[in-house]
Amino acid sequence: MQFFSFITGAKPPLIERSLRDLGAMLDTSARMFEAATDGLLDNEPVAVDLAALDDVVNDHEQAIRRAVLEHIAVDSRAETSLSLLLVSIVQDAERCGDLAKSIAKATDLADAPRMGRHVEALRPVRDRVQATFPRVREAFIHGDTRVARAVMEEHDRTKAEVAGFLARLAAADDVSANLAVVLAVGSRMIGRTSSHLSNIISAVALPFDQVRNAPTWDPSA
Repeated sequence: MQFFSFITGAKPPLIERSLRDLGAMLDTSARMFEAATDGLLDNEPVAVDLAALDDVVNDHEQAIRRAVLEHIAVDSRAETSLSLLLVSIVQDAERCGDLAKSIAKATDLADAPRMGRHVEALRPVRDRVQATFPRVREAFIHGDTRVARAVMEEHDRTKAEVAGFLARLAAADDVSANLAVVLAVGSRMIGRTSSHLSNIISAVALPFDQVRNAPTWDPSA
């Protein structure tokens, strides 16, 4: 049975609250990702407190876990599958915030502004992942399997592009060791963010037993 069948119609209040918390996690992680990658690729100062926003993400995660536990304790017969799915995919939403902080930490290693063809090559990948956050949120809420499958297919494309980017970066003779390390780590974190978003939306597109089995980022792909 697919997840979208569980999110139509009336839901118990605790589950409804959990879905709102999950949306808030995605919105906050999107802000963090944007700020961190603007620093990595556009040399912009990080204008938000990533640690504070990560605390917000973590608070929502804990709220979901508490709400699901309370709901199951009160009525274990209602929305059990949805409860299990929420506990599973909330890990992916939480990781998106952590990865934004990792991108910012990689940027802090840089000894010069990030410029040149390698930065420009990574930019469209970043832009695609940034645009995925609101699409995942809306497709999740509305159970849109068409958008969900499109997001998962785009993740496959992102995977391949990040792998190709790293291969070219490793062979390049026009990049300093410092910039290569910063861009390699940054691109990997961007790819992992895409993977977690794909995992979240797999709850809409795939049967229950296959959720979170979307392919994860693999540098050899």
